[in-house]
Order: sequence, then structure tokens, then C-alpha cells
Amino acid sequence: MGATNTLERVAASLGQLEAVAPVFTASLDVPNAGVLFALPALLVNGLLAHAEKYFHLPRGYYRLDSIFLLLAFMALSRIKTIEDLRYCSPGEWGKILGLDRIPEATP
Repeated sequence: MGATNTLERVAASLGQLEAVAPVFTASLDVPNAGVLFALPALLVNGLLAHAEKYFHLPRGYYRLDSIFLLLAFMALSRIKTIEDLRYCSPGEWGKILGLDRIPEATP
């Protein structure tokens, strides 16, 4: 699936957008979407509790909490490295995070 949120991606590339808020849409048969059942447990255990205090991202398309959730979901899905994520569909993982696509590792 290609990027569908093109207006906000262009605004982010021009520095006119802080970050995109997740928007979830109804979808069927999304691979690895079962990791969303672990979201309450991740939040209760403090995954995002101090993220803003210790980490900062420059202005852009992705928010810091989206990156941390992606890394946590990768661990739950047994994807060992960020490079292994290249072999997964970025659009399908984007649906899990409420985005159009996830950030991709480029070779």
C-alpha cells in the first residue's frame, strides 16, 4: 500500500507540521494486528511514561510514541531488527499504528 496521507507528508517535509496524530480505520485481515491486545499492558508498564522527558524527535511526520509503539510491537511479533522490518508490508504495519505507513529502513 502506498502512502495515502500525501498532504500531511508534504507539509511535514516542508517543516510546516509537528507530527501526525494516529487515525484508525476499520480494516479486515491485518497481519500481526493481534499485538494491539498488548497495548494496555504496555502502557500500564510505562512504555511511554517518560519518553518525552528523555527523547526528542525533530519536526516531521512521525511522533515519538508511534516509534516506541512500533518497536514494542516488533518485539511482540518477534521481528528481531529494524532491518528485518524491510521484509514486512509498511502499509499493513501502518494500519496497526493508525498511520498510512511506517518509517522504513533504507539500504
